[in-house]
Amino acid sequence: MLTMLRSVSIVMVAAIVVTLAVPARVNAATSSERPPTLTGQAAATATTTVYLPNITRMLGGPDGWQTPFIVQNVGTVATDLTMSFYAFSDGTLVKTRVVTALQPGTSVFHDPNSDTELAAGGQFSVVVASTTSPIVAVVNEHQNVSNPTRQEALSYSGLSSGSTSVSLPYVADQVSGWLTTFIMQNLGSATANVTAKFVTGTTTVTLLRTIAPGRSGFVDPRFESQLAVGSEYGVTLTSDQPIAVVVNAHNDAASAVFPKGFSYNGVPASSLRDQFVPYVARNADTVRRSSRLLVQNSGLAAAVPHLFFRKFDTATPIGIDLPSLQPGATASFDPTTAGQLADGEYSLHVTGGQFAVVDALTTQTSAMGYVSQSAFTDTIYLPNITRTLGGPNGWTTPFIVQATSQFQQPITIKWFRFADGQLVTTQTLVGLPYGASHRVDPRAVTALTDDTQYAVVVNIPIGGQAVVTELNLSGGDGEMAYEGFAPPATPLAAGASACTPATGPAGTPFNCTFTGLPAGAAATFTLSAAGGSGTPVNTAPTAADGTWTGVFVLTATGQRTVTITAAGVTKFAQVNVTPATFTVQITQAGNGSITAKTSPNINCIAFVVLSDGTFSQATGLAGVVKTSDASGIVTWTYTPDSKPVGQARQEVICASGGTEAFDARSISIP
Repeated sequence: MLTMLRSVSIVMVAAIVVTLAVPARVNAATSSERPPTLTGQAAATATTTVYLPNITRMLGGPDGWQTPFIVQNVGTVATDLTMSFYAFSDGTLVKTRVVTALQPGTSVFHDPNSDTELAAGGQFSVVVASTTSPIVAVVNEHQNVSNPTRQEALSYSGLSSGSTSVSLPYVADQVSGWLTTFIMQNLGSATANVTAKFVTGTTTVTLLRTIAPGRSGFVDPRFESQLAVGSEYGVTLTSDQPIAVVVNAHNDAASAVFPKGFSYNGVPASSLRDQFVPYVARNADTVRRSSRLLVQNSGLAAAVPHLFFRKFDTATPIGIDLPSLQPGATASFDPTTAGQLADGEYSLHVTGGQFAVVDALTTQTSAMGYVSQSAFTDTIYLPNITRTLGGPNGWTTPFIVQATSQFQQPITIKWFRFADGQLVTTQTLVGLPYGASHRVDPRAVTALTDDTQYAVVVNIPIGGQAVVTELNLSGGDGEMAYEGFAPPATPLAAGASACTPATGPAGTPFNCTFTGLPAGAAATFTLSAAGGSGTPVNTAPTAADGTWTGVFVLTATGQRTVTITAAGVTKFAQVNVTPATFTVQITQAGNGSITAKTSPNINCIAFVVLSDGTFSQATGLAGVVKTSDASGIVTWTYTPDSKPVGQARQEVICASGGTEAFDARSISIP
């Protein structure tokens, strides 16, 4: 839910929860959907280390598994890269590649199959270090490239940070032809002692691994006697060092008529209660592509997943509840069995607890998969976007953008040509409703050229997510997917806290991360300033790795302190709030109407907090986004509330240029 935390005076904080109209639900007794709690990430850094847990060269033969990868400079200055390759077999450093002066916005490609310094049949973990600018990376995994009818294509994202608790919603031990192996890379400075807890039904199995720094370890269920053939598991990995994980799922036995596979990244623990899945399919895209959703409880308490689906480009949600999940357990949901959903393409919002979601999309001949995202970001990097690369049936990569804010801010998309880093064209999307997704297909962008590769930057003020679908029409399993990248962040040391930005105008979303808290503990936050201390407010519990993340949209200027307390442990972070760039003032407040004055042509939302603390669901008010006119005037007329009797509070929030402004007035009901 979109809990916007903003100070209305130096010493008083209003915690605001915006509630949408109740959508259609399978279980009408459960709560309605709310926009999400905006989330945070650690402060951005000029330098980045990216970890690639699984890189191979001709693994299984000359046409076996190969993993070309792409590294993009997403900063503003040139940078040097060092790529270190470590052998799976004994952890030794096999080779180092240095790339100098990689320019901003441009990418470098590494093809292990063409790298004779790497042994054929080899498997490696790779660490990519950047000197002066942040980077992101994506890995493409291919097999049987020369045999289109049996080719497989998988993709995963490089990781710039890890976690001591990672969730894997889907691990299969030879179920309907599917087998999943997973690779864990140690991102820490000391040896990692990893515990893997497999949960299926009432059965739990535990495996142990020890992994040296920078190196990788793996689990193949076929060689683990404790695991049961024919079982699907939710797996939780805990470690004394941060780890990153890649899962490879295959259905490619020699007897398989249509071999296929997909990869996904393990999901780090998070205190956030909202996960976003930009692309869900039910018998879609002329090939009857359909999703299977695997929802895992990544928290430490039982929770009920609430699923909200929206047709592409539409606002109205369809809500479906899954059964309550115990910690570590996974529920499977097949959209083709849900009578509420028609054939087509949807976005998905999952809330109700701390969850990790895998979206496994399959056709008769292909598969691709990716994981849900929760962290707030207003910039998304897509390092590898192609248009008919390799010919008319070659790789084309439509991507799907999902809005995670009610404000419907204009979304800009910039296309940089891979070869020379030149900006080719800029697109603008407007009016994408909260929670909804929109597809962008390179073949439909007239300024782009065929057989060309691009790096894309998406700016989506007040928050969004994206996923890239990579499609090849030459036959076989020509599908894979990867998630869009937020700006890389500095991993925080245990016990550290940080907000980004450290300074910003009133209304800025200050993204804050706290570490070193007790895992799964009830938590409170407090906002304070020079004029006094705030009142503790209950918030979501800490994550399974002892972190807590959140965004604070502050309007009172000056030095502000954010305090998180959980089970007697307290952590602090500070931000400096400068004067606002625009304002909002309610000029007329009455039961049934609200008028406010702000800047021209910006989006605003309004709501009424009733005397019992609930939010008005009045027609014409709840979930209605308005745009101020040329004079800055914005008005809502809605069905008056008749109860509960007492004092209520009308509130208006407007957003412009990535910041928000707020005002409130008291009214009487009736």
